[in-house]
Amino acid sequence: MIDTYVPCRGSAPKTACGGNMGLRFGILGPVRLWRDGAVVPLGTTKQRLLLARLLLEPNRAVSHDRLFNALWEDSPPKSALANVRSYANLLRKDLDHRLRAHPPGYQLAVEPGELDVADFNELVRQGRGAMSGDRYEEALGHLTAALALWRGAAAEDLPRTVGLAAQLDALEEQRYLAIEECARARLALGRHSEIIGGLRETLALQPTRERLWGHLMLALYRTGDVAGALTVYGEARRALDRELGIEPGPELAELHQLMLNRDSRLSGPVLGWRGRRPRCHRRVVRLRFTGRR
Repeated sequence: MIDTYVPCRGSAPKTACGGNMGLRFGILGPVRLWRDGAVVPLGTTKQRLLLARLLLEPNRAVSHDRLFNALWEDSPPKSALANVRSYANLLRKDLDHRLRAHPPGYQLAVEPGELDVADFNELVRQGRGAMSGDRYEEALGHLTAALALWRGAAAEDLPRTVGLAAQLDALEEQRYLAIEECARARLALGRHSEIIGGLRETLALQPTRERLWGHLMLALYRTGDVAGALTVYGEARRALDRELGIEPGPELAELHQLMLNRDSRLSGPVLGWRGRRPRCHRRVVRLRFTGRR
């Protein structure tokens, strides 16, 4: 990836404010609970599925039906309600009474600074604000810190049930959008060579992201590898045809033409080109975080 996002597997990542004491919840990677920096065992897969579903809507009541959907999809057993109560009771002893029944379901109380998703969203918000004000070094700091909170794929240790998949996919989309912004900040700062390897690695996983193809082309072009930049356009064209049956969008095609013409605008400190978002990207949603009630 463009930025290292695995701080230390098994250890508690620090919050956006730099602390890691008390309770800390993680879903940007394997589902985790830390207490004072130490991992708290979470028991069975079903218990972790329950915790994950509640963390996707912190401080909000999640109905039994939505919990059943996360744990058993469309085939909950007759004992589903009793089972959920049992899993909740097993989790509750480690959660300082944060988990409570809230008819018709359960609610998990989470304080600001305790949940990696909330910290990620806040850091990305700050980074985008800095980008819009052309404060690229500041933006890069925020975005790099946001990406460092990821320890792997969202809830990667759990089955991707119907009740979790859409929201986990939305989190992954936010992650890749942050990677795109991070690359754009580095391009604006003239740090072109830093992103080439990471962009190639990311595109191997996400071959339909035209913005990343464009960022890679620009990085190569600005390091003097014009032939490499033009070759990447061909790779992008083949990937889009193979994955989606489409040609590159007008923005990427225009960038290619500018490179063929050795246009002087490509050497400027900042390029306004942003590229087309991937055709197959999933809807991005922001998790609501209102603080403890």
